[in-house]
Amino acid sequence: MTSIITGALGFTGKYLAESIQGEIILLARSQKKNSNVIKCDLLDTTFINNLIKKYQPKNIYHLAGSFTQNYKNDFNSNLQATKNILDAVKEFSPSSRVLLIGSAAEYGIVKSEDCPITEDAELRPFNIYGLTKIYQKSLMDFYVNSYALDIVMARPFNLYGKGASSLLFIGNLYKQIDLYKSGKISEILLGNLQTKRDYIFIKDAVRHYITIMKSGASGEIYNVASGKPTSTKDLLKKILDEESLDLSIIKSDSRPIQANDSSVIFADISKLEGLYNDK
Repeated sequence: MTSIITGALGFTGKYLAESIQGEIILLARSQKKNSNVIKCDLLDTTFINNLIKKYQPKNIYHLAGSFTQNYKNDFNSNLQATKNILDAVKEFSPSSRVLLIGSAAEYGIVKSEDCPITEDAELRPFNIYGLTKIYQKSLMDFYVNSYALDIVMARPFNLYGKGASSLLFIGNLYKQIDLYKSGKISEILLGNLQTKRDYIFIKDAVRHYITIMKSGASGEIYNVASGKPTSTKDLLKKILDEESLDLSIIKSDSRPIQANDSSVIFADISKLEGLYNDK
């Protein structure tokens, strides 16, 4: 059984590659020395067509994407690249199953009374990344309905773990922890810690991705989350404890929560849990 992972050198890709069995084809924008990763431009349709035709993969975990908030960049990475993969599957390997990765950013501005958020909640994105992920969801609907492709989507909330992008709160925190421990900074600077978010450990998220790939219904979306709100400050304390550090080294921003941000966001994960209950 052959599986393809795009974005294999990214935060999630590394954990996923360690967790799935069988032959794995790893694709990434770059290639490290002594690595079995194939350097790949997902906008190169000839390359993608040849790859899908050659391997006829059973599963494609499409993790590659970007959240630069630049429309052209995120459109190409999150939508055009996805379309190229689905076109190749349609032509050369229609029995392949594809897992797409959405984002809780699709929900956008959420009121506390709307929580827990179900997969059919209104989508009100307030950034370009969330918008392009909604486009990606529409692309899935089109290829499932028009060509009967076998596609499922995971919609993760806040992933945490070492290796996260420094553009995100968690990745920025781990980066600063490393700098603090090496003596390069004397304190860790963070934003507002009063919000509550649905955080899920990366290894748990990857386990759910594999379950969705195996048991999810084609054309369906599954929230991937813990199903409970955790204050950013509580998660910070947990990570600092694991790193043998304390809150005395933290300097946080006490400004009020912005209008385009939500004080509390957490997911309804009953649909995801149903995949385990049905076993």
